[in-house]
Amino acid sequence: MSDIKLQNRLKRLSGQLEKLQANIAADQDCAEVVPQFLAVKGAIAGAFEEYVKLSLDSCAKSDKKKIERLIALLVRV
Repeated sequence: MSDIKLQNRLKRLSGQLEKLQANIAADQDCAEVVPQFLAVKGAIAGAFEEYVKLSLDSCAKSDKKKIERLIALLVRV
């Protein structure tokens, strides 16, 4: 996945969050809101995974210390 695709994915995620906020503000039924939360959660997880893949690829090509710092951060996740 390219950086552009990741940016587009994040824009869609932003739209999902806006819709979720609007539905909560409108006091929508929980049967409609809960699936939206789950969709946002999945979208965040997917975007995070792709970002890490891109970062590891970039770090592997440039600097061993960067990749070690990234791995240390991921261990905490």
